[in-house]
Amino acid sequence: MKGRLPVYRDSFFCGPDRPDGLKLNMTYEDHLVCCDLLVDSRFEGYTDVLHGGMIFGILDVMIWYVIFMETKRICMTRKTETEFLKPVMCNTLHKAKAQFLRIEDRDVYASAWIEDEAGEIYAKVDALFREARDIPLSAFIDRFDFSYTTPEIKEYFLSLHEERGGQNPLLVKT
Repeated sequence: MKGRLPVYRDSFFCGPDRPDGLKLNMTYEDHLVCCDLLVDSRFEGYTDVLHGGMIFGILDVMIWYVIFMETKRICMTRKTETEFLKPVMCNTLHKAKAQFLRIEDRDVYASAWIEDEAGEIYAKVDALFREARDIPLSAFIDRFDFSYTTPEIKEYFLSLHEERGGQNPLLVKT
């Protein structure tokens, strides 16, 4: 399965209608979530350098998506380790990628990074996410915009409801 991922409408990072946001277009292919990253100087932390909080936020969102795509689990950030290896410059094209690692009970591990065209890593987040409980499924899915996704990706997201036996509005407790 591959294609462009749906976006959470209200997301600062992905929301297509947020004039103040980044409007990231993430894709899923070969077990990775990827996006081209070109952030303007509105988000600099120092002259022409992308703010570390923005870097973390971008990678955190991408980790959420890769976990969902690989596990169909709705998870939340629990613990992270962030490394800033080189300055990520504003107005410079980079690629951001996220990869699922493993599951241990309700704990889900994944990582994400920003690299240049040659594959050199500039920043990396290793994360532990925790599977959520009692999240209203309808409120979750209803806030996604599937306008630009492939039918296959849309079906994958919507199948969560069917797999949980139609138990809406709450997810099945594990």
